[in-house]
Amino acid sequence: MAKLFYLATRIDRADEANSISVALNSHGWERTLNWSAQENAIHSELAVAELLAVAAADVLIVMLPGGFGTHVEIGAALALNKPVILHAPDQKTLQTPYPCIFHFHPGIKLLVSETLDINELLSCLPSGV
Repeated sequence: MAKLFYLATRIDRADEANSISVALNSHGWERTLNWSAQENAIHSELAVAELLAVAAADVLIVMLPGGFGTHVEIGAALALNKPVILHAPDQKTLQTPYPCIFHFHPGIKLLVSETLDINELLSCLPSGV
């Protein structure tokens, strides 16, 4: 059975998200939904598909800065008791436009580094999935 992840970030970071997805695929992880491939989707249908994909995932990976929906996806994952790995390139990103207390929720593993290192990410993924 595949290990499943959902990756959340802004649409203009789709190439970065897709690169991370390819790297995770090579380690046996499968993305539940590639939202960047849904350009012509009806917004209401995509919103439902994204929440279903979060629910189907074993882990949510978040790359900040994210888009407007990113924090909805974080909230959905936390409500479903899914582990969340949140990457921020620096502390300023965590504070802009204001600090979000949910970035520091106990269910979130926070990684702060200029780039998202695939080995560090792999070390944070849930085992036994």
